[in-house]
Amino acid sequence: MGSPPKTLQEIAEDISRDVGNKVKYVALRTADPEFPDIPLVNLTTLEDRQFCVAITTCGLCIIGHAHDLLEGLAHVTRDLPRDQADQDRKHGHVKLSQQVSIASAVFEEVNVQYYETIYSLLDAVSPMYRAAFCSELSDKLLVLQQSQNDN
Repeated sequence: MGSPPKTLQEIAEDISRDVGNKVKYVALRTADPEFPDIPLVNLTTLEDRQFCVAITTCGLCIIGHAHDLLEGLAHVTRDLPRDQADQDRKHGHVKLSQQVSIASAVFEEVNVQYYETIYSLLDAVSPMYRAAFCSELSDKLLVLQQSQNDN
């Protein structure tokens, strides 16, 4: 039997660990009192661009273009029908919405773009992240190739 789906808070903690070496700054932010069930992450890209990111059942979305700027937070709670959001909270866990089947989806009515992963979000906003990711992958492939050649 598989492990239970991760909670949004666990996803936020994973993000902090996973991309810490490819951004200048990443940290969990204290939840907004009006939306306590939406984890928030502050991050600064390698280009010094700051963002506040919400982690929702539809994916990750940028809600502010500075740390702790929550200007778009009110829009993210409208993305799931209220009864579905309440059901998810009652069970204490969520999984990303099946509505998001590609790297990102745009919900036109509120002009909020959702990303399925932190990697797709960073790929869209940070060319230096993309370069760092490619460089790290290339280095790992070279090490693998060398180890195979040595055997």
